[in-house]
Amino acid sequence: MESTFVLRRDELTIEFIEVIKNLFKDEEELQITVIASEDFGLNQPEDRNAYWARFKKAAANVESKTQIVEISEIELDDLAHRMLQK
Repeated sequence: MESTFVLRRDELTIEFIEVIKNLFKDEEELQITVIASEDFGLNQPEDRNAYWARFKKAAANVESKTQIVEISEIELDDLAHRMLQK
């Protein structure tokens, strides 16, 4: 399973790490890549309760495999090939 989370630096908390550990509880090893991100509107004022509601909804979507997009490696290669042809 692969997941991408976009969050503010101050949202990287112990609670966030615990959610990640729970989502990947069956995995022995994880790879974490951290990059600076463009503004996705996350810098708007948001209280802690609204943040956790948004975060828990996103985590539940990943866990239940709803509102996510999955493509195979072959589909990704085909897409990349088509994009390079333009």
